[in-house]
Amino acid sequence: MSYCVNCGVELDKTCAVCPLCNTKVCNPNEETDHVSPPPFPVRRGYTEPVQRGDITILLSVVLAVTAVVCGLLNFFVFSSNAWSLYVIGGCVLLWIFCLPVFFAKVNVYASIVLDGIGIALYFGMIAWRHPGNGWYMALALPLTGLAAAMILLFVAGIRRIRLSILSSSVLVLGEAAVFMVAVELLIRSFRQLPPGITWSAVVLTCCVIIDAALLTVIRRSRLREEVRRRMHI
Repeated sequence: MSYCVNCGVELDKTCAVCPLCNTKVCNPNEETDHVSPPPFPVRRGYTEPVQRGDITILLSVVLAVTAVVCGLLNFFVFSSNAWSLYVIGGCVLLWIFCLPVFFAKVNVYASIVLDGIGIALYFGMIAWRHPGNGWYMALALPLTGLAAAMILLFVAGIRRIRLSILSSSVLVLGEAAVFMVAVELLIRSFRQLPPGITWSAVVLTCCVIIDAALLTVIRRSRLREEVRRRMHI
């Protein structure tokens, strides 16, 4: 058995240098031309990338099994109320949200519209299960439609007009301000209060100030380039 004269580690018979300290091995009793094996593998492994179809099957199976199992539990075990409808509806909604992941050729605008319809139907199921004072038609449906329209406008700005990051930020803040004002107006209308804005005015003011600053940066080339350089955009 051979040992390194420098660090004392046990050596393989084929070692030409010590794998620990890289000291040359000199054995006067044996001449060898073998190359010392590397201490770690040098061949890189290869793993095939996950296909879109595999992800589709996996997520679809998980959502389908979740819906079926919860439905059976609700029917046979916990049958006091139809709680599984919320889980089943949530699984269907998640599957609709994942359509762009499942199918690459799905039109992004059609996907957003389907998402909005799915959310509206889910709220409709809740309203059907808990009929009340008309919150679905007065609040849920208008806000869902407004949110879907704003997302469509944002996506169109990015894909068709090719908005920059700064311009996209201006659009997002403007849409956020409009949405918050709409939320407060719809809530006041639902509660039969006179039209007006209170807390949404704070959001609107902040968004207007930030948008004004961003528009100034966009219009001044030197400011714009400095912001892009510092923020790496």
